[in-house]
Amino acid sequence: MFEDAMIQLKDEMIRALCTNLRIQSDAQPPEEGKPNGPGAARALEHALRTAEQMGFAVKDVDGQAGWAEYGDGDEMIAVLGHLDVVPAGEGWVNPPYAGMIEDGKIFGRGAIDNKGPIFAALYGLKAIKDSGLSLGRRIRIIFGTCEEQGAFADMAYYATKEELPVAGFTPDADFPVIYAEKGILHVRFSREFTAEELAGAANQAGDPYTDISLESLKAGNAINMVPDKAEAVLNVSGRQVKLETAGRSAHGSTPQHGQNACFPLLELLSRQDLPLAMQDAFSFLTHILTKETAGENLAVAVSDEPSGALSVNLGLLEGDGSCVRGGLDIRYPVTVSKDGILSALESSFAQGGFNIDSFSHQPPLYVPKDGYLVETLMRVFREKTGLEYEPVSTGGGTYARSMPNILAYGPLFPGDVYPFHQPNEFIDVDRLVLLGQIYAQAMYELAQL
Repeated sequence: MFEDAMIQLKDEMIRALCTNLRIQSDAQPPEEGKPNGPGAARALEHALRTAEQMGFAVKDVDGQAGWAEYGDGDEMIAVLGHLDVVPAGEGWVNPPYAGMIEDGKIFGRGAIDNKGPIFAALYGLKAIKDSGLSLGRRIRIIFGTCEEQGAFADMAYYATKEELPVAGFTPDADFPVIYAEKGILHVRFSREFTAEELAGAANQAGDPYTDISLESLKAGNAINMVPDKAEAVLNVSGRQVKLETAGRSAHGSTPQHGQNACFPLLELLSRQDLPLAMQDAFSFLTHILTKETAGENLAVAVSDEPSGALSVNLGLLEGDGSCVRGGLDIRYPVTVSKDGILSALESSFAQGGFNIDSFSHQPPLYVPKDGYLVETLMRVFREKTGLEYEPVSTGGGTYARSMPNILAYGPLFPGDVYPFHQPNEFIDVDRLVLLGQIYAQAMYELAQL
């Protein structure tokens, strides 16, 4: 069911997606009526206009979110996706906001995370509408505008203003279905240096001709990305010297899949003739952060059976002549308490003179594998693909946390290597069509329960 309909809608879907990919909808300063910036507002406006032209009822929820709906009934099921994206970063072959098609792939920031999948769901709903099949519940596509900023303020706002679904999914993780999402902690830390601590690197180093100080330090575009570039500017006897290191970006939930550019820069800085207090601080950060991503040196390495091991990503690093600051993205197992992790972090950082300044938190999500929602989504996936896999857990954080009875469902298949949060992000055209077929069937099945 819906296979032929999605093939017929393929070209129209591709055109609509490529148009939205050309809208730069990363985090931008808010404007009046555009709480998450003009880029996200334009992306939302385009998605709602596209849905309205399909004949769906649509609504803009004060710029925070929007929805497109089809069908009748007292209850509603929903698909939640987001139109905002992480910063493009560097290293792109094709321009990140060109929406280009090459070798059967659609390239652009947001192609797989998450514009491609949510447009597949929208056109899946169009396939249901065109089929004329009756529904027991309404089906709503909900578009968010600030998922990548981590706190899901857009969905929190939606929940205060709009009807909540009785069930649904978000196409923003892995197939066959996610039954457990790790807890997320975004932790900010810092160390400030006194004037006495910064006095005279030359005397400490024993070199009367060298006077080194830190002018600036910068790495990372978002706390939930592995930085692919880091740089520091030193003042060496009145001359500016820039240190630059490169890495490979990855999603903050899987730091082991990237190469963090902060790590070699921290090691370089720990070997410079900076004031001893600052040199010691960089040596300390090198020791606790750069050797592994499981939190062992921070004394927070834990694991459980449902969701696996904790992960740590140093996503932000900055500083100047008087302070060093950073931000960690920590994904912790579903059966573990955040309080114990925070306590251990405070103790570990205190050993190097660092303070924990603030944190934000998203609790974990954990549902039984034998529930009706998991079983329904699993059945559809198996019928549409012929693949036999078991439900999985993830370190990623999705909109499934923002409302009851929502689970993450695709778009990645087991074994896929897609560049989430990396340069040259893409989605295969054939995958886009298959996603539409799967999501159409899943929406239809959930609307009958």
